[in-house]
Amino acid sequence: MRAALAALDQGSFRQAASALGVRPGTITFNIRRIERTIGFSLFVRRRDGVSPTPDGLSFLENARLVVEDMEALGSRSEAMRRGKGRRLTIGFYTSVSTGHLRATLTEFRRRHPETPWRFINGTRQQLLVDVERGLVDVAIVTAGGLKWHEARLDLWSERCIVALPAGHVLAEETVIEWTRLRNERFLASTLDPGPEITDLTRTILGRGAQQPHIAMHDTPNHFIKPFVGDSKGVMIDCESTIGESLPGIIYRAVRHNDAPSELRFVACWRRDNPSPSLQSFVSLLRERHPDLFPS
Repeated sequence: MRAALAALDQGSFRQAASALGVRPGTITFNIRRIERTIGFSLFVRRRDGVSPTPDGLSFLENARLVVEDMEALGSRSEAMRRGKGRRLTIGFYTSVSTGHLRATLTEFRRRHPETPWRFINGTRQQLLVDVERGLVDVAIVTAGGLKWHEARLDLWSERCIVALPAGHVLAEETVIEWTRLRNERFLASTLDPGPEITDLTRTILGRGAQQPHIAMHDTPNHFIKPFVGDSKGVMIDCESTIGESLPGIIYRAVRHNDAPSELRFVACWRRDNPSPSLQSFVSLLRERHPDLFPS
């Protein structure tokens, strides 16, 4: 079930394998085992990834609840038995194809090759609840409007980029002013970091009663983005996603008043979490992003 949920969250068997630290064949094998057991396909396979079938999405929504309950039981049992954990569980909802998070994880693996880790994908609210419940050790989330009273560390900023159809009139530009996108149809997700990006779009492009045309979808960005290549609209996203190569799509930086638009990221964890793996990871984060005002 974890393999199937990772494939759902990542939109790709290959990326799911990377997130779980296993071979792609392991993901495929486990998903086929489930499909043989339940009698229907969970995913539609495409050259550029996978998307859930209607029956598969319904099944996986229920499967996530089962896995979360089992994780809660396992975490409580392990905490009672050992008093601390060795595996590091990291929550996030942006891409790890490129960027600061990918670089940090690569360095952590180099320094602590013996430490296993696991990724959890979800909304900011879900991830922070999981941190409070002890299901996630640390969540890497966007900082806008964040309310978190436990330990936190300001991290990096990611520039916003716009995904355009390859044949778009602005495709020849290297950096695009937001105002030149005013008449575009934006595709956006209701899932994080979609709401924060949508607020940014409305703040910059909204003028009184005239608001940008934004089509919201209740699905992750990587399920929406292929429609950009079909000229259904454009999409604002984080720069770490430029490593996700999709046919018919190009990425360009966006700026407003000659300054890049950015999303700020923070790490959130519980102060009373005794995990030595978490302490090692936080130490690396503090080394790479010094906290000028530690709490």
